[in-house]
Amino acid sequence: MTPPLYIALRFLAHRKRAFLLSLSGVVFGVGIFICSQAQTEGFAQQFIRSTLGSNGALVLRSRFQPLGAGLPVPPKQTASHRRFTQRRYIEGITNPREIMRVSRQFSNVAACSPVLRGTLSARSGFENATVDLYGIDATLHLQATDLEKQVISGNFADFRDNAASVILGSRLAQELNLAPGDSVQ
Repeated sequence: MTPPLYIALRFLAHRKRAFLLSLSGVVFGVGIFICSQAQTEGFAQQFIRSTLGSNGALVLRSRFQPLGAGLPVPPKQTASHRRFTQRRYIEGITNPREIMRVSRQFSNVAACSPVLRGTLSARSGFENATVDLYGIDATLHLQATDLEKQVISGNFADFRDNAASVILGSRLAQELNLAPGDSVQ
């Protein structure tokens, strides 16, 4: 046995209690770290799966008026006559079918689905709630998301076959006291 190894073993044997306490602290700390990382990774994967399962990876919502009115270089202006042109915000998209047609030409685009968004007030019985409305084309939306798998109560075929039907989130259904087949105004 080499002298350094002999000294190390003798030192460890002399302080068994301190050694075991230190070793158990390190093992416990590493174990907690591994468990917390596993929980975080699992939560992150579930969050990404549920978010991308109901929304697309790319969402086009609005458009802007181009600056310079189509000129590659804006006209030269003097300091006294300097005008600040602002970009005008135009809400909504006027040609979603054309955007989807062009998007599908990219090899890494799996599916496209137009979604009409709005805000409204929903009422059932004496309960009221402000809700975000998403109007979808059921066939195209199922190609782009896994919405059918996320339905908890009722089934997606009833929604697809009835133009007057709606899908509610679980919290909204609980807040309005609704079950499948109930009416909403």
